[in-house]
Amino acid sequence: MGQIRTLLVLSLSLSMTAVAVGQLPARRPLVPPPPPDFNLILSYITVTASKGTAPRLSAKDFQLFEDNEEQKIDYFAVQDQPATIGILWGGGTGFDNPGPDPDVRECPRAFMKNMVAGSEYFLLSGDTVTTPYTTNIGLIPNNFRLSGASTDTVFIGFDVLKEAANSRRILLVITTQQGGGGGQLENAYVERAAIRQAYQTHIMSFITPDADIPNHEGQIFLNEIAELTGGTFYGGTTSLPACVNLAKNLQVQYLIGHHSTNIARDGKWRRLNVKVESPADGPKLKALIRRGYYAAKK
Repeated sequence: MGQIRTLLVLSLSLSMTAVAVGQLPARRPLVPPPPPDFNLILSYITVTASKGTAPRLSAKDFQLFEDNEEQKIDYFAVQDQPATIGILWGGGTGFDNPGPDPDVRECPRAFMKNMVAGSEYFLLSGDTVTTPYTTNIGLIPNNFRLSGASTDTVFIGFDVLKEAANSRRILLVITTQQGGGGGQLENAYVERAAIRQAYQTHIMSFITPDADIPNHEGQIFLNEIAELTGGTFYGGTTSLPACVNLAKNLQVQYLIGHHSTNIARDGKWRRLNVKVESPADGPKLKALIRRGYYAAKK
């Protein structure tokens, strides 16, 4: 009798496992990693469309330039796998009067809902990681106890991203027009870290009604970080669709690699630029890439 019960339990367990496995979503094929080549310069490209979302592209649709000289694309991969998002919250706290606009509070959740399924994130409020790495969107709070988008918190965001599980790493800064200032670290120090680590940084800087005078220097700093890393800067009225559209634009990106035609190992700045071919019967496309990199030095 005991053997029969054991067999029945085992049979039921296997049946339930088969059903559970059958319900799992199909996994995307793994993207082959870049070859181990220290001279291969890797950069992410984000493509946006004047209307809707951009079509899926191939290497032949891009032209890459370094210091205005066209480069051969030696590595190309479509990046539509789950990403790691560092959400830096600087949109205000529940103790503020008035508190954050409901659409501003909803921006982190709306962004993650529209990113690639399975993407992980952490939440950095002020200088504290209030939500450690997780894929559970339900852990994003409705109200925030801490807030701050400064040179210090941006640097901390870069540092936490080093522990990401995914190779595609993005820092999303959600702030107001007062954000970007107040840190102890110098702008130039954080900008050098942004160039070195090359984590894409996207800024959502919302203009709030009845707000104090904008922090122009802080906003310039955040815009500089975005451009250095190939990210975007949104500075406008509160807009939940802007958060959704940003996530949709990041669902598919491209990782390209090139060997510079300038073989000098002089440690100098090399400026990058990329052009994308727009389809004749489709929307106008725009490609973003990090501003550049420093060459290796002997």
